[in-house]
Amino acid sequence: MPCHGFHIENRKLISTLEIIARQAGITIIDGTVEGVERGPQGVAAVHLKGGRRLDADFFIDASGFRSELLGKALEEPYVSFDKSLFCDRAVVGGWERTTEPILPYTTAETMDAGWSWQIEHEHHVNRGYVYCSQAISDDEAAAEFRRKNPKVPDSMRVVKFRTGRYRRMWVDNVLAIGNSGGFVEPLEATALMVVCAECETLVETLSESGLTPTQSMRDLYNKHLVESWDEIRDFLALHYKLNTRLDTPFWRQCRTDTDLHRLDTFLKYYEENGPSALGRYVLPREPGAFGVEGYLVMLVGNCHPYQARYKPSSGELQIWKRRQAEFASAAQQGFDVKQTLAYVRHPKWAWRTSERPGAKEPVMQDASRPPTPSFSLG
Repeated sequence: MPCHGFHIENRKLISTLEIIARQAGITIIDGTVEGVERGPQGVAAVHLKGGRRLDADFFIDASGFRSELLGKALEEPYVSFDKSLFCDRAVVGGWERTTEPILPYTTAETMDAGWSWQIEHEHHVNRGYVYCSQAISDDEAAAEFRRKNPKVPDSMRVVKFRTGRYRRMWVDNVLAIGNSGGFVEPLEATALMVVCAECETLVETLSESGLTPTQSMRDLYNKHLVESWDEIRDFLALHYKLNTRLDTPFWRQCRTDTDLHRLDTFLKYYEENGPSALGRYVLPREPGAFGVEGYLVMLVGNCHPYQARYKPSSGELQIWKRRQAEFASAAQQGFDVKQTLAYVRHPKWAWRTSERPGAKEPVMQDASRPPTPSFSLG
C-alpha cells in the first residue's frame, strides 16, 4: 500500500473537528480546570474556574503536557526518554510565503545542536529548531536559527518540553490521550499517529467490553501503548545515533551516548549482514509502526557501514540503471504543488468517490475528465 500524509494547518483542523463534534451532538464546555476531586474509582469530578463541578464515570485526559488528571491528580510515575533523546526545547518561527516553491515534503535539516523542520502550507512556511538546552543556550539557538533562516520574524518563541511517557496511560477511570500520556519530539511527526492509535484502541476496547472494560483489558491497552511509545523512542534515537553530517559536540555525544535500547541487536545484525530482508525478524516489533523498510531507510541513507557487501552482476546493474531512468522520467512528468492545486481547482474538475475492483478503500477520481490545464489559470 502506498503511504502518504497531509500538511494540515492546526487551527483549521481544530475548528473543523469542533464543527463535526457539535453536529454529532457533543456538548463542548470551555473552561479552566482549577481542581480535581478524587474518588474510589480514580477521579470523581473536575472543578472549573467559576465554581462549576463536572462529574463522570470515565474521563479522557487531553490536557496536553499538564496531564491534569493522569499525571497530577493520580500521580502516575513518568518514564523519561532522556537517555535516548537529548533535545528538550524548540525555537519556533515561520513566515508568509512569497516566492518560495511549495515543497511536497517536510524538510529536516541538521543543525549544530539538533535539527530544524520546515513544514509547507500553501500560504505559510512553518519553521522550527529542535535543540538540546545542555548543548546550546536559547539565545544561541535563536541566533543560529535566524542566521540560517533570515525570514524568521522577531516573534520567535521558545517551547520547552520533555520526552517520555507515563508508566500507564489508562489508570482507574482515567485514560490519557496525546501529550498528556506521552511525548516525543516531532522528528517523525508521530503525535497524530499515536492519537489515532489511542482512539482506535480505546473504541475497540469499549466495544469489545460492552462499555465495561475489565482490568485485564486496561492492562492490555497499556501494554500496547507502552510498546508503541518505546518503539517510537528507539526509532527516533536511531536518527541521532547514525547522523555523521556535523562534527559538533552535540552530535559527537549523540553518536557515542544515545541509548538504542531494543535496537542494539538489530543494529549489530545490520552491521554484519547489511540491508537484509531477514532483518525484520530481529526487530522488537514486526512490522510495527515503521516496518523494516523504515529502519533500512535510516541505515542506508546515513551510509552506516556493514560487512557483507553485495556485488551485483552486469545484468543487474543494467536493470538498476534502467529503473533509475524510468523513475527520473516519471518524476519529470509529475506536477508540482502549485500545478496540482490549479488542476483540482479547475472549474471542470469534480471529486467523486468510487470503488476499485479489489480495493479496500475508495479513491478520488476526476469525474468530468477536464483537459490537462496549462496552469496559467491565475
